[in-house]
Amino acid sequence: MDVTPENGNPSEASCPSHGGCWVSRVTASRWFPAAVWTMRVLIGSLFVMSGLVKGIDLWGFIFKIEDYLAVWGFTEPRSLVLMGALLISGYEFVFGFMLATGCYKRVAVWALAAMMLVMLPLTAYIAVANPVSDCGCFGDFWIISNTWTFIKNILISAALVFLLIFNRRLRRGMFQPAIQWIVGAWVSLYFIIVALYGYNVQPMADFRPYPTGSMLVENDDTVADDDDSVEESDEDDSAEDMTFIYERDGERREFTIDDLPDSTWTFVERVEASSPVSGSHPGADFVVYDTDGDDVTSEAVTGAGTELLVVIPEPQRIDISYTYFLNELKQWADTSDVRMACVIAADRRGIAYWKDVSMASYEVYSAEDTKLKELSRGTMSIVELCDGRVAAKYTLSSIDGGILDEGPSGSDLLERMAPRPGAWFKALTGFFGVSLLLLYLFQSLVLAVSARIKGFYQKKAVNLQAKSKDTPAGQ
Repeated sequence: MDVTPENGNPSEASCPSHGGCWVSRVTASRWFPAAVWTMRVLIGSLFVMSGLVKGIDLWGFIFKIEDYLAVWGFTEPRSLVLMGALLISGYEFVFGFMLATGCYKRVAVWALAAMMLVMLPLTAYIAVANPVSDCGCFGDFWIISNTWTFIKNILISAALVFLLIFNRRLRRGMFQPAIQWIVGAWVSLYFIIVALYGYNVQPMADFRPYPTGSMLVENDDTVADDDDSVEESDEDDSAEDMTFIYERDGERREFTIDDLPDSTWTFVERVEASSPVSGSHPGADFVVYDTDGDDVTSEAVTGAGTELLVVIPEPQRIDISYTYFLNELKQWADTSDVRMACVIAADRRGIAYWKDVSMASYEVYSAEDTKLKELSRGTMSIVELCDGRVAAKYTLSSIDGGILDEGPSGSDLLERMAPRPGAWFKALTGFFGVSLLLLYLFQSLVLAVSARIKGFYQKKAVNLQAKSKDTPAGQ
C-alpha cells in the first residue's frame, strides 16, 4: 500500500517489510488527517497554556523554581533563575504554538519531545517523593496534584510519540513553509512583552487568591460577629502558636516568639498556626502581626476608605533607594485622607531594621511571606485598597520616573500611578491575534509580494554584475 510522504505525492514503492506496512495503512485511512490535527491542536494547546500562564506570572514561576532548588540544596542567583524561567516558559509557548498550527512539523515535535524526556522522569520523582505541594506546570491558573501531573505527562508523551511518526506525513499546516519564520518571530515577540510586563509591572492576568477587585479584608457586621465568637480563644494563643524559621550554614531551625536566635541566624519565614476561622470569609487567611506576634489585621487594614499597603515579601532584596519616595508618599497620604502602612515578611528585628534604614514615618507590620507574594508581585510593591477591596497594585520600579523624581502630588496621583494590566493584556492579545489571522488569510499575497521583491533585487544584482563586466579595467 502506498504512503503519503511530506511532499504530498504517493510513494511508488511498497513497504520494505510487513513491519512498516501499518504506517502506510494509517496514513491511507480517511481519519488520518483528523487524528493528526487533533493531536497537534490538543498537545500544542496544552504547551501554549502551560507556557503562557507561567510567562504571564513570571514571578510565580521563579518562586516555584527556587522551591525546587531549595529542596535539592541549591542556591542560585535570582538573575539566573529569571533567565531560566523565561526560557522554559517561552520554549513551551512558542513550540506549542508551532505544533498547534502545523508549523515546523519536525522541529516542533522533536523540541517538545525533548522537553518531555526531562519532565517525565522529573514528575515521576515528584509524584513519589512529593518534595513540593504541586509541580507548578500551570502556575496558579490550574493546580493539580503531583500524581495527576505524572499521569498527564505520560499521556502527552504518548501523543508526542504518535506525532513523531505521523506529523510530517501530513503536509498541510495553517501557514505556508516560507512564512513560518514570521509566525515564530511574532509569537515570540508577544510572549516576551507579556512576560517582561508581568515581571516589571504586575501580571497581565491574575490567577492568585487576591486579584484586583477581590476583598482582602471584610468590614461587615457579620464578619465582626464571627470574629467576636473566637476572639477569646485566639487572644492567648496567637503568639504562642507561632513559630519562626531561621537558617545558618545550611541548617534550618524553628524558634518561638520568646526564644528568637542571635544575629548569626538569618530569618526565612513565619509558620502560622491554623486558625479556627481560616477561610470562613474572603481575606480571613490574610493575617497581619505586630512586633509581639499579636494579630492586628483589623488595625493594619481597617477595610474603610482608601488605604495603601507597602508590601515587602523579601526584605533581603529591598532597594533602599525607594525609601525617600515612600516617606514622601506617606506625607501625601496624610494630606489626602489616605491611610498608609507597611507589611513586611520579617520578625521584630527585621521590622526594626527596616524602620531604621528607611526612617519610616508609617506603621510597619509583619505577615507571612507566602501571603505577601500572593497579594502582589515584585520585591517592593504597593497595594491600593478601597473599603477593603483590592483596587490596584503598583511595583515601585514601574512607577513613572517623573513621579519618583518630583515626588507624589495631586489628587489624581493614584490614578496616574495605577497600571492597567488587564486592559493591556486584552489589547495586546487582540492585536497579535488579529495580525496572525490576517497573515493566515492573506499569506498568498504576502508570498507573492515577497517573490516580487526578491525577484527585483535578484534582477538588480544581475544588472550590476553585467555592468561591471562591460566596464573596461581602469575606468
